Amino acid sequence: MALDPSLLLFVPADRPERFGKALASGASGAILDLEDAVAPDRKAYAREQVRAFANAHGDLSNVVVRINPPQTQDGHADLTMLASTRRVGAVVVPKVGEVGDCARVAELIGDVPLIVIVETARGLVHCETIAAAPNVLALAFGPYDLAAELGGTSDPDVMDVHRARMLVAARAAQRWAIDGPSREYGDATIPARDAERARRMGYDGKLLIHPAQLAPVRAAFTPSPDEIAYARRVVEAAARSNPAVLDGTMIDPPIEASAHRVLRRAGE
Repeated sequence: MALDPSLLLFVPADRPERFGKALASGASGAILDLEDAVAPDRKAYAREQVRAFANAHGDLSNVVVRINPPQTQDGHADLTMLASTRRVGAVVVPKVGEVGDCARVAELIGDVPLIVIVETARGLVHCETIAAAPNVLALAFGPYDLAAELGGTSDPDVMDVHRARMLVAARAAQRWAIDGPSREYGDATIPARDAERARRMGYDGKLLIHPAQLAPVRAAFTPSPDEIAYARRVVEAAARSNPAVLDGTMIDPPIEASAHRVLRRAGE
């Protein structure tokens, strides 16, 4: 079964007692994070926890591993470890600056699906070619690292222009587009607001850093009953005739495509 990357929950890779909980949380998958969530002196330990879990767990289709940047020593060690374990659902590759970074990953682990984080200036400049690279399943936006490199803030009014560029690159290559995580999880209205903005832009989902974010983010990306009913009528009308007319409105291919996207978000 192919991975659904729309609602992936990060869990520190040095906390193996949390792996099962993350997978059972209701998220579409769990990201065992070897990068930012793990202190430098615990990287080797975390790597061994991922190896042990991958070799012992039954279904790995919704198990994802975020490696350290592939050009680093830790990143190479992560990839070497993954090459010797059972195949996971996907690998999250951070700090990607050019398409060659994706090729470096594929050389070591084969055709495992990649979720590429666009979070550097070079990555943003090359996001179109990165999106079109083989094995890329999704692009994920990384506002915090990008803001730090650019010298600005991660506020939406600053980041949305870059968020939009990555979205266009993902769509042009027919890849998933996933928004980066919200930092706040104590106040459910904040991730809900951020997820609603991402959904309205056209994003397919959002990364999560805490289980408390799951419900508000899922709600933001779940179409309303009225939206689902209308999308069904659009698809049915398009199947009957071409061009089709529904409620006095012409149903052209972009309208039909939008309807199919609504139904996909609804699980149909």
